[in-house]
Amino acid sequence: MPYVTDAALAKSLRQNEISPVYFLYGRETCLSAAFLSRILEKAVPKGTESFNLQKFDGGELDMVSLQVAAEGMPLMAGRKAVLLMNPNIEKMKKDDFEALLSMVRDPNPTTVFIVYVSDFELNPKKMSRVKKLGDAAAKTGVVADFAPRTQSELVKLLKGRAQKAGLSLEPPAASYLIERCGSSLDILTAELDKLIAYRGEGSGAEISRADVELVTRKSLEASVFDLSKHLLRRDATRAFSVLEDLFALREEPLAILGALNSAFLDLYRAKAALLASKTEQDAAALYPSVYRGREFRIRNAFRDAARLSIVTLRDCLAILSAADVQLKSTRCDAQAAAEQTVAALLAKIAGGNA
Repeated sequence: MPYVTDAALAKSLRQNEISPVYFLYGRETCLSAAFLSRILEKAVPKGTESFNLQKFDGGELDMVSLQVAAEGMPLMAGRKAVLLMNPNIEKMKKDDFEALLSMVRDPNPTTVFIVYVSDFELNPKKMSRVKKLGDAAAKTGVVADFAPRTQSELVKLLKGRAQKAGLSLEPPAASYLIERCGSSLDILTAELDKLIAYRGEGSGAEISRADVELVTRKSLEASVFDLSKHLLRRDATRAFSVLEDLFALREEPLAILGALNSAFLDLYRAKAALLASKTEQDAAALYPSVYRGREFRIRNAFRDAARLSIVTLRDCLAILSAADVQLKSTRCDAQAAAEQTVAALLAKIAGGNA
C-alpha cells in the first residue's frame, strides 16, 4: 500500500492494517492530523502510550536518539510508535537525511515509524529529497498527501455533514460557502458547524445562501475578490470601502495586497488562456496546486478577464509587485501604501483597453 488517498488509508485502518512506516503531509492539515491520531490509536495499545509512544520535534532533531527509539523494543505490547514531527526535509544535514532514509528503508518490525509534516508545504515534483523519502516510504509502508479537495468533493462532504446533523445543504449554498470562506477543510467544517448551530441540529431545516451570508465570516480571499471586482468596474467608492473594512478587521496590508496579486494573476492567466483559445479546465490543469478546490477562482477570472487587455493586466501586476517590494524593504505607512496601490490600479484600469 504505497502512495494512497485518504479514503484508501481510512479503509486500511478500519481493517486494522498497520504499516511499519507512514509518511504523512499535505495542505489539509486538519485532515492529516485526524489520520495521525487514528494511526497512533491503532499502533499503540491503550494504556501503554507513556512508554510505547515516543515523539521527536524535527526542529530540534537528535538523530541518534531517534534511531535508538526506532530500534528499541516495545514494553508489554507487540509494537510501539515513533513519531517524527515536522522535519525540514530539504534543509536537513546530509548525514541526518541519509540516516532517516535508512530508517524508512529498513524499518524495525516492532515499531510503527511515522514522519508527519504539517508546518511545511511539500511538493515531491519540485523537492528532490521529499520525492526520495516518499519513494522509499512507499516501498516499506504508506505515503499520503492530504491535498485540497476539488470543489465538487467539498460540496459533497459539506452536504453529507449537514445531513448527519439533520439539516439539508443544497449544492448552490454549499458552493457559495466555499467561495465565501475558502477551500480549507478545517475552516469550512468550523463555519458549517456555526450554520448547524444557527439553524438547529436535527431540525430538518435547509441551510440557505442567506444563512451562509449572515452567519459565516468572509475570508480574506473572498473580500479581496470583491475588491478586484470593484476595481475592474472602476468603482473607486466601493473599492476603497472594501479596503477600509479589511483594515477595520485588522487584516495586514501586505496580506491584502498579496491576495489582490493572486486575483490579478488569475485574471492574467485567464486572459492568456482566452487569447490562446484555451478553456477554464485547460488553465486549471496547468496549476493544480493553485486551483484544486478553488475552481471558482479560474471560472470567475475567465468571466472577468475580457474587461482588460493583457498589457493592462501585466501593468497591474507590476504595480502590485512594486508595492510588495516597498512594504517588505522599506519602513512606510503600510495602510497608506495599500491605499496608494489601489489608487494606482484604478488609474491604470481606467486608462487601459480590453
